Amino acid sequence: MDNLNEMKSVMGGIGWPIDRAPQQRGNLELPAGTVIVSADNHWSVGDDIFYKRFPAYLKDRAPRVWTDGSGAVNWEFGGKPMLPPHFQQVLATFERMPGCIAIEPRLRDLDKEGVQKEIVFGNAVTAMIAYPDVDVREWVYRIYNEHLAEMAALAPGRFFGVGMINVWDMSKVRESIAEVKALGLKSYLLPQFPKGEAGVSLNYSAPEMAPLWEAAEEAGLPICFHVGEVFHDGPGGLATTAMVNHSPFRKNLGELIFGGIFDRHPSLQVVFAEADLNWVPGALQTATMICEGYGSLLQPKIKLNPREYWNRNCYATFMFDPAGMSMLEMIGADRVMWTSDYPHIESTYGYSWSAIKAVVDAVPPHDARMILGGTATKVFRLQ
Repeated sequence: MDNLNEMKSVMGGIGWPIDRAPQQRGNLELPAGTVIVSADNHWSVGDDIFYKRFPAYLKDRAPRVWTDGSGAVNWEFGGKPMLPPHFQQVLATFERMPGCIAIEPRLRDLDKEGVQKEIVFGNAVTAMIAYPDVDVREWVYRIYNEHLAEMAALAPGRFFGVGMINVWDMSKVRESIAEVKALGLKSYLLPQFPKGEAGVSLNYSAPEMAPLWEAAEEAGLPICFHVGEVFHDGPGGLATTAMVNHSPFRKNLGELIFGGIFDRHPSLQVVFAEADLNWVPGALQTATMICEGYGSLLQPKIKLNPREYWNRNCYATFMFDPAGMSMLEMIGADRVMWTSDYPHIESTYGYSWSAIKAVVDAVPPHDARMILGGTATKVFRLQ
């Protein structure tokens, strides 16, 4: 697949996830020893676990979660929907998939498309990132993390959930990360745009955030950033939201490099999920220009070239990205991980074997093994 027009031929007419069927493998031969890991799949909580498990003193403030007659999942606070209508409509297109909220149909779908292991991010739960009541937010996260561990027990060696942690109270951050690790989760999500109490924006580079990075390095778990925190209303709002959300990580990469976080904590491993690969060369090009052109003005001074931090600390996931694959030499084959993104609209569900074949056809067997699962297995310590 050697040009951008190929994307239309793959996605055009494929329909909503609920209308798709798993693709047949055909005669595709994988490099020997390949274990296919989707480094970014998704899961929805389909029942009222938060209300059931919230402490008594907070129960009246807990979110209520219910599944309507169509199979779509709804979150409400005080009888009001948590999500904007157009975002709720997007979620409904894939949350009606049985495998989005239940393990057995999920594994059947993944088995047919060759996915042997998966790193699993949340869906609606990520909207809690900006929820102003941090007591409620913290309990949602803790209950959600426990739920992920329960789901992992139903699919041992297959389902690896990405936890949610407290990033607004530095007196609790070490304990929050430790809880994720104790549950057996392999990673946790950091918001692109972290919020404190009452929705106040936080700055990852600020000195007061140092306990987060100290605890992160101490825990040794990879950190994930993921798309999906920006909403636009009005004409074109849905498409504009998708355009912005799928090209989001310059801010976070800038904080990690130019805020000195990677210098102070060189063992951190950071995964940027679901923005594909094609943003990376441009971001590194800009970062290098800033480093070289603004050098004497930068505070703090950084020790390495931006590309060296990328090659030491960073990874990106992709589904089907002909543009990104054409720039793989600038990104690094060992820096990228394939994902099916099951069961999102933009997921490869229904054409996963074609997406996998695109990788096998584009790179040598050793690189294909890494991209399709080897790197994810190493980074997330799945063995």
